[in-house]
Amino acid sequence: MFRHDYPLLSTPSLMALILHSAQDGPVSVEGCAARLDALFAEAGEDPALTPEERRDRLADRIRDLEIAQLLDRTEEGTWRLTDRGETAIRRNPDGVDWSVLTQYPEFAAHLRENAAHPAGMDPRSDSYSQGYAAGQEGAPFTANPYPASTVDHLSWENGWMQALDRRTE
Repeated sequence: MFRHDYPLLSTPSLMALILHSAQDGPVSVEGCAARLDALFAEAGEDPALTPEERRDRLADRIRDLEIAQLLDRTEEGTWRLTDRGETAIRRNPDGVDWSVLTQYPEFAAHLRENAAHPAGMDPRSDSYSQGYAAGQEGAPFTANPYPASTVDHLSWENGWMQALDRRTE
């Protein structure tokens, strides 16, 4: 296993946990964190991240799903699955990740609005360029060759997303 490859903490794994939990009713960060902890216990795995780091990752993924309108915030401060969310689960049995979310105009716009502009002296330009080329060639988002939770992994994703934006313009 790669040093930064944490089981059950990848974006698709967290989104699956959140979306499938939401099929049973409204979800909260704390409720999803409890389910995630139960999965780690059942698998006999050490989470490797602190409870706060795990909750932060869950909160970020919930925010992504809300922006894509797969989840909708309730008056009670929880999130419920939308019809779009049900459809996304049904159409993507292998899981939902950012490559799926970018198909929704609200999420794609969010990425464009919040994309960092390169400073020109990026030490990770190689991984960014590789991701961009992969995106231009139609490689899947999951083709990222770098270990999760590394700067190169994120840089590759950024390049891939930029290529996707250019292809959809």
